[in-house]
Amino acid sequence: MHTPHTLVFAASLLLAWPALAQDGFDVSPDGLFQASTDARITDQNTGVVRGVGVPFGAEPDQTVELRRQIGGLQIVDIDNDGDNDLVAVCYISNSFPPYDNAQDMIFYGTGSGIETTPGWLSDADIHAGDVQVGDIDGNGFTDIVTIHGGVRRDNVRVYFGGPGGMPTAAGYVSNINRASWGTAGVLADMDQDGDLDLVTTNQGVSPDAFRPMLMFENTGSTLTTTSVWQSADDSIQNGVDARDITGDGFPDLAVAKWVNFDSGVYFNTTGTPDTNQSLFINDGDDADKGAAFTDLQGDGQVEIGFGGDPSTVFTYDGMSLSQIYTANPPFAGPQDFRFFDVDADGDEDMAEIHFSGGRAHIYLNREGVLDTNPTWSYDASEVGNALAFGDLNGDGRADLALGYAGDTSIRVFFAQAPACPADLTGDGNLDFFDVSAFVNAFAAMDPQADFTDDGVFDFFDVSAFVNAFSAGCP
Repeated sequence: MHTPHTLVFAASLLLAWPALAQDGFDVSPDGLFQASTDARITDQNTGVVRGVGVPFGAEPDQTVELRRQIGGLQIVDIDNDGDNDLVAVCYISNSFPPYDNAQDMIFYGTGSGIETTPGWLSDADIHAGDVQVGDIDGNGFTDIVTIHGGVRRDNVRVYFGGPGGMPTAAGYVSNINRASWGTAGVLADMDQDGDLDLVTTNQGVSPDAFRPMLMFENTGSTLTTTSVWQSADDSIQNGVDARDITGDGFPDLAVAKWVNFDSGVYFNTTGTPDTNQSLFINDGDDADKGAAFTDLQGDGQVEIGFGGDPSTVFTYDGMSLSQIYTANPPFAGPQDFRFFDVDADGDEDMAEIHFSGGRAHIYLNREGVLDTNPTWSYDASEVGNALAFGDLNGDGRADLALGYAGDTSIRVFFAQAPACPADLTGDGNLDFFDVSAFVNAFAAMDPQADFTDDGVFDFFDVSAFVNAFSAGCP
């Protein structure tokens, strides 16, 4: 039986924030992390590690210089004009110096990027720690679903998009039976009736720190105001994804859980998830945030990733979960975690952003195997909370948006065409420094030097580099 002592660290933050105000600090959307902003600025070593195949540069192409705490990001064409937009939700905490606004925002696409001033602001100015997007009411326009913290009954809102634009007032507000702090959500057709339902993860505040997961059923045009399902166990959950892994047509749930609770899977065999968890992981980490299904090898074999300290991936063989991968980042503890085909080679790569370190990492998938060390990383001075992928500049390649708490709250990296693979220094020139970089990477068996992408460092990599170097840059 789990007791509130498992939340000693979280409770110390949630109950003692004012006492920490003598120094600058930020608090994470779920209240479970606190980081000194003074230390982040003083000790900051902003930089990027670039690996062959990752299309993002060393510096962002666009930034939003608006002091906000970004809790979640999604890239989607909200207004059906053919250009993707960036949806950002904001949260409230006792960070110091304080933040004066938590309205949710839409940064509309221009065809070559995003407007860096929000073109839409929600009426609601309340804590939002996650955002999901999808067509709830079936009218052909994307709706915005916001997940709210602060232990409240109205912890889900829906803004219904339409031909007249996105209304600033929510058209749906939940009224759940037991006030809960919503942490994340996923939209999926759980009952296979043709519309999107919503499953949320939740927590409380010490000494009543644990809550069940909830499911809201789509009635055809909106969601039920109270949940139609809840998990039998109370815990702290920090992320959820849905995919059918049993082959019965109904999406199952991967759930990340916090301190002394085991992440894992809830099966769904009838259109309503089982109330009891069916699969459990035991990776030695009780502080998972973010869960995501993937198929790393494209062979139909399901893998499940959990953002943790460090992040891990498990395979499902039809009976149990087996750990097959452990990341090795320089700093661990992600706040957001996703799989996405970053390099457009047909398989999904892994991405995460870290709160305390402010670092975003991408791990490339090389023929079914993820790089152990980050292939690409960006280290920001602010704490990191959210990430999203999608084409924002209209060139057909997926870009990257990163969300932070701080004066620079959003950074956007445009995907670059892989025009010059031998330019390992990234300066646009081929010279001695690129040769030196290759030699050093080859000696260190760094993925940058694996030009044949076979996981082996041999003559063929040297030959491939020489050929690429000789071909020159366009």
